[in-house]
Amino acid sequence: MRVVPYNITGCNDSIVEMSKVFEYTAVDSLKNSLKNPRQKFRFDTCRFDFFVYKVYFDDSDEELFFFRKSKNFKTFQKGFVGKLFEGRFKKLADTNKLLATDETIDFVLNDEDIYIFQHLSFERVFDLNSEFSKQAKMVLDLVEGSSKIEGFDELRKSAMENGNYVKRLAKLNDGENANTATLFLKDLSQTQKVIKEFNLDIEVDITKNKMKFKDESQTSSYISLMQDAYYETLIGKAKGIDERR
Repeated sequence: MRVVPYNITGCNDSIVEMSKVFEYTAVDSLKNSLKNPRQKFRFDTCRFDFFVYKVYFDDSDEELFFFRKSKNFKTFQKGFVGKLFEGRFKKLADTNKLLATDETIDFVLNDEDIYIFQHLSFERVFDLNSEFSKQAKMVLDLVEGSSKIEGFDELRKSAMENGNYVKRLAKLNDGENANTATLFLKDLSQTQKVIKEFNLDIEVDITKNKMKFKDESQTSSYISLMQDAYYETLIGKAKGIDERR
């Protein structure tokens, strides 16, 4: 399978994403906790998040960690589960002690690299959504600083209430895209051309050097402008939007 850099806004099927361990403090915290594990009593499987398989090599100091997001057993609280014993069905009284896994692996990490097979599982295991929100707010602060968007508070509220929008904004806070978020505000006449070309319902006042946010129906379009996501292909001159930029 093809290996590509991890993209928080999503990936195609049959792709392995790769990231670096040092980029996530949660990874270091987990690996340190595994060096001195503690036994947990009064275990509740409904609060069990994931399995970790630690693999050793006889001829090396290298260790591999395989992760699998756990199954949700809350459904057993509404019904019942049991087993056949000597021709009779016997109900299991305490389903809070049941665990299960399968043959699937969500992601693997070693000392340096993380290989991601299941995008969402990786993000949920390490609770990356809180980090995405933090990065998204930094991008919105940068855009707000230009003072060129009327109704920006409503735009911020609409963007932060949608997980997909938050991820798209968060990606704009990395090194490669650091200056992209405010690019559409530097020359509003050029931005107005894009708005007309793609028939976007966004009002631009060139004389006042202002744009206006009307309602949440415009949120995705504004974020696409921040991403510089509108494009035209070189050969076929086909126009499109790349929301994963």
